[in-house]
Amino acid sequence: MSYGDEKLTYKLETNGSSYEDKDLSVEGFVYYVNHFSTDEWDFMTLTPSVLIKGSSFIQVGSADAKTDYKMTVEIGFPKPNGVELFRYYTDNKEEVLQFFKDYYLKQEIPNYKKWNNVSKELKHKRPRRFL
Repeated sequence: MSYGDEKLTYKLETNGSSYEDKDLSVEGFVYYVNHFSTDEWDFMTLTPSVLIKGSSFIQVGSADAKTDYKMTVEIGFPKPNGVELFRYYTDNKEEVLQFFKDYYLKQEIPNYKKWNNVSKELKHKRPRRFL
């Protein structure tokens, strides 16, 4: 797959596994999201080889104790002094799956404008991203 002038590949990291582009499929995303554990720390991070509309990754993880929602979706944008990170809480697995499918198949990012900008959290502690 190409994106602009560069060959676009992806890497997927999950809680305990790593997958290269040749091993990725929409069916794999469906399986992982449907078997996502919200009772213990679980995550899935999709990282493109080139920025997608300025974004360097999208991820879903188990929600933190600050919310009653089951999943936390985050999208990151590299900046000269760090990463701009937006967070969204949800219980809707279909919505999460659509975010990942659009990112992977269409190189489209979610409409994150109403998500919480949590970039300031990164200045005080290490980001939750495990790449």
